Amino acid sequence: MPGLIGYIGALADDLSAVATKVAATSIDDIASQSAKTVSSTAGILIDDTATIPQYISSTTAKRELPVIWKISKASLRNKAIMIPIAILITYFAPWIMAPILVLGGSYLAYEGTESLGEKLGLIKEHEQSHEHSIPDTEDLIAAEDATVSSAVRTDTILSIEIIALAIASVVTEPIINQLFVLVIVSLVATISVYGIVALIIKMDDIGFYLRDEHSSNNLYQSISKLMIQGMPKVLKSLGWIGMIAMMMVGGSILIHNLPFLHSISHLGKDLHSFLSMLIDYGLIPILISLIVGTILIFIINLFKKNKH
Repeated sequence: MPGLIGYIGALADDLSAVATKVAATSIDDIASQSAKTVSSTAGILIDDTATIPQYISSTTAKRELPVIWKISKASLRNKAIMIPIAILITYFAPWIMAPILVLGGSYLAYEGTESLGEKLGLIKEHEQSHEHSIPDTEDLIAAEDATVSSAVRTDTILSIEIIALAIASVVTEPIINQLFVLVIVSLVATISVYGIVALIIKMDDIGFYLRDEHSSNNLYQSISKLMIQGMPKVLKSLGWIGMIAMMMVGGSILIHNLPFLHSISHLGKDLHSFLSMLIDYGLIPILISLIVGTILIFIINLFKKNKH
């Protein structure tokens, strides 16, 4: 009996050691896969970070953080809905992922091209673009809800792309790994994007605080002046950064998911490493986005004219 008990105890120790080793390996795998997936969605995260402040910039100062919190909660809720749907699609209808990515990439190409056209004066800007208030009403709650709804619509498109890219990168992994990676990526994406957005939006308030609370400190006064005067310039530059990121991401998604475009993804491979990266990851995706975006703008405008 003591021998049997000793054998069972040794077996239990061995099983515990194996389970611990497997768990540690799984955690390492999940962490590694999550890091790679976050890096693959970096362009969309930059786009999201650069786009959202434009919706909030005209909100009253005391409501900026509550509005950001509302948008971030909606973003997390949408991602929570998307995660099980994405996993089910990969198991039961994996062929849907490529069309979803192509549609998302086309949308980003369209938005980026339209934004560039507006900035260059080639396309008339939307009169109600990024609306922050409701005409002929003092209903601030309704105005705030409209701002949140507009931002959430844009965030939803970008969230779909984030989840689609994330699931595509771990599609061969066990389902538990897929779930953990998607959850981690969603949390990192939302927290990082809206944390940075909050800092950007409150930059001038931080500047005013430093100016008023440290009026005798030259260093703080210089920093506060830089933050206060730099806020409008930061928002303006974010418009360009977001536009470029949108076209780069959109073009890259189209290149990787449309077989007839695969051959152009390495046109710069024989050049110097920097030039190769600039062409393959920058210029070519932007060019593809401009072509696709221009075609879509033409089709949409033609449809609008025929409708009227």
